[in-house]
Amino acid sequence: MKKFLRTLLALIAAAAIAAILYLILLDELVMPYLVDVPRVRVPRLQGQSVPQAESRLRKSGLHLAIGDSLYHELLPIGTIVDQSLPAGQSIKQGRRITVDLSRGPHFYPVPEGVVGVSLREARLQLETSQLLLGDITYISSATIPEGAIIVATPPSGTPLPRGTPVDLEISNGSPSRPKRIPLLLNLPIEQAEDSLRKYEMRLGNIASRIANDRPVGTVVAQSPGADERARPLTPIDLVLSVQETTATWQDTVLETPPSSEEPNDER
Repeated sequence: MKKFLRTLLALIAAAAIAAILYLILLDELVMPYLVDVPRVRVPRLQGQSVPQAESRLRKSGLHLAIGDSLYHELLPIGTIVDQSLPAGQSIKQGRRITVDLSRGPHFYPVPEGVVGVSLREARLQLETSQLLLGDITYISSATIPEGAIIVATPPSGTPLPRGTPVDLEISNGSPSRPKRIPLLLNLPIEQAEDSLRKYEMRLGNIASRIANDRPVGTVVAQSPGADERARPLTPIDLVLSVQETTATWQDTVLETPPSSEEPNDER
């Protein structure tokens, strides 16, 4: 008896579902083609809020339905990302337009293992997490091995939009040990100064050299050279490029200056 009741209930449920689907199909697909209903153009809904879209559809005799929510890098949360029928398509009034809403940008956390590893490993972890390597600064440390990441900014676990740069501070070894000197050739003077600061060096004397094939103010030589080692805050001398200037000579009419002698009085 119980088995019979379960079977009967299952049949009733199936019949109810079938009836609901039939009514939906009848309302959405069949009736608009059987009844003489005015045709309208589907409005463009992308980038609009739900109230705005509902108002536009209502004016056209159409209805709004909410579909999925999708990550989107540009559109704010709740803004319409996509619509089931393209803008401009001709349909009969009474149809329902389903829209997908933006969930905003997808956030990616700064990886937990980025601190304590090498720069190469940190770069790989950031790229895997859809993030970028930002500025690099070298800091002397008596406890952290040279070349290991000391600090990430923003710190590990911080959720960031795709493509956000993460700045790293890297151990430059013991404060008493000589430090690497960065390669500064072909850098503008502003970037060269910034690089010296990040490598715990400072700017020394500046000279100039004619280099017509380089932009003005570009580093063409440095002393000490790159990859040498020096104590922290060692001054690094630079030679910057300048353009050769050619003087333009113009013909000049030289006038004889008036005589400074007093004319002789005739007596």
